[in-house]
Amino acid sequence: MIKSPSDTHAIQRQFKDVNMMLMNVVDGLSRSGNPIVSTALQDITRVSQTLLMLEQSVGDQLKLKQSQLRALMSVGQVINSSLGLRRVLEEVMDSLISLMRAERGFLMLREPDGELAVRIARGIAHVNLDEEAFKVSRTVVRRVVESNAPVLTTNAQADPRFDGQMSIAAFQLRSILCVPLKLKAELIGVLYVDNRAHAGIFKENDLELISAFADQAAVAINSARLFEELQDSHRELEKAYQATLEGWVRALDLRDKETEGHTQRVTILTHRLARAMGVGDADLVHITRGVLLHDIGKMAIPDGILLKPGQLTEDERKLIQKHPVYAYEMLSPIDFLVPAIDIPYCHHEKWDGTGYPRGLKQDEIPFAARIFPIIDVWDALTSDRPYRKAMAQDEVRQLIKADSGKHFDPLVVEAFLDLKDLSI
Repeated sequence: MIKSPSDTHAIQRQFKDVNMMLMNVVDGLSRSGNPIVSTALQDITRVSQTLLMLEQSVGDQLKLKQSQLRALMSVGQVINSSLGLRRVLEEVMDSLISLMRAERGFLMLREPDGELAVRIARGIAHVNLDEEAFKVSRTVVRRVVESNAPVLTTNAQADPRFDGQMSIAAFQLRSILCVPLKLKAELIGVLYVDNRAHAGIFKENDLELISAFADQAAVAINSARLFEELQDSHRELEKAYQATLEGWVRALDLRDKETEGHTQRVTILTHRLARAMGVGDADLVHITRGVLLHDIGKMAIPDGILLKPGQLTEDERKLIQKHPVYAYEMLSPIDFLVPAIDIPYCHHEKWDGTGYPRGLKQDEIPFAARIFPIIDVWDALTSDRPYRKAMAQDEVRQLIKADSGKHFDPLVVEAFLDLKDLSI
């Protein structure tokens, strides 16, 4: 097996060296002036010419084998990639067209209903083609599916297997290759390529190579399919979790009428403040969920205490101050919500360490739980409550500024005060 371009160059150099030796012999004999050696000179010249042709033929074959090896390696790399199914199909199709020097091709996959459907059709230079361009090839595909074996013809016009098939004659199809895609002996699809201009493009001795290519391609396609199915399942699971989460929030809002709409407002404003502080999309998802669930621990507080119209006793106040702990106990067993737990668990901690439930201070408080409290206080003070009217926004701004370095992280206060839009 030729392992690298350097091996090809070495063989070509050997041909050139031998040919040079022959030319030196011819030159030496020619100078001798001996008429007896003329026949030998002719024979040696013919040998030299044959060597030149052989060198060209071997060089062409070595380049072809290297191209085929690269195509196989390309599919092997696709197997280990995390490309989507569409990209994998494109890579497989382009690699096979390159490998076989074909003009165009298509790939069919077996669908859940058992039928084969064209998933991609490509031409040279990675051009997408219309499925209609390959209608004439369905008889070939049917033969491959029924026999579970490849079909290869070097000249379909002269191949007795295609006698009477007017479509092949009419479309001047010559070189045709159709190979099954199998995974553990189960047919999952079909690969087809052809060349309408040239006969003899595909060789019978290429079948072993094509079978190896098809086996790797089937693994790559199946891996991409499984990956996409896993992603789809993950998205569906996230939707279900999100619906459950929003149901909890609605239940809290309905239970505590005086803060109805509070969760929606603080979610929007926390999103804006987090964005202003450079929080990326991935972290923002968890912050948003944390905001939605910030008071979920109050579900464990009895109505008689949570909705008590009068002043709370010391014991009642201590019980309410346990709601972040209840939130942690409720959410920590749910892997999906663990990244969102910082706000429900820590949003009552204070920058100076006087908060609850753990008395965290400064950078001990998770970043998300340093952003949200400012928004929470802002919304509480600028909203009407049964026992008081909303405060003016400028007055609330001054209160938040005064609590910088005590209740709130000074950097977050600065970013909050720089926000231009605090309307909902």
